Amino acid sequence: MRVIEAIRRELEPLNAEIRAALRQSREALVKFVANQLYIVPHDLKALSAAMAKAREPDEYRFVKTLVDGDYNALQLLWELAEEVGVSFSWDALDPSAVAYTHFLSWLAVNGTMGDLVVAMTVNLPVWGENCLALASWAKEQGYKRLGFLEMFAGPYDQLEAAAEPIAQRYLDWGRYRFVAKAIQRYELEFWRSVSG
Repeated sequence: MRVIEAIRRELEPLNAEIRAALRQSREALVKFVANQLYIVPHDLKALSAAMAKAREPDEYRFVKTLVDGDYNALQLLWELAEEVGVSFSWDALDPSAVAYTHFLSWLAVNGTMGDLVVAMTVNLPVWGENCLALASWAKEQGYKRLGFLEMFAGPYDQLEAAAEPIAQRYLDWGRYRFVAKAIQRYELEFWRSVSG
């Protein structure tokens, strides 16, 4: 069985909790944006640092795809923040909500390239589902600059196909299970935090 598919199956109960944690409201959207204004720039820096671990051409391509995606996401996030009327504030941050990006920084420093590809390909589809659900609600409320939320809708088939050989190259089931479970628990804390 493929590595990422196997890890994802093991995580399905946790992923179901993540999907169920979102509660759409104006307050949730404001908290979402306020915390993302901290998370996305730090994710971008962590992924840029992770490039130093790349050794093979497919590893460079994989990390560059993530860096390019986060760079584009940051531009779209600023647009959404402007529409929602949110600017960056330390006072608006919830440590539970931003723990995800701290773990990504830990991965960039301490993880293997295999750890990174497993974490990202397990995490992004579930994150994307909740973002799309929030975007659908926001659209019904009249918000228009929703590119940040909609860009994560996927599909993620190509990213997962690129990740699988890298995951096989660094195969360590114990590490992968820990990394995948940890990043999804941080994801769950994010949605619980912004949903109130």
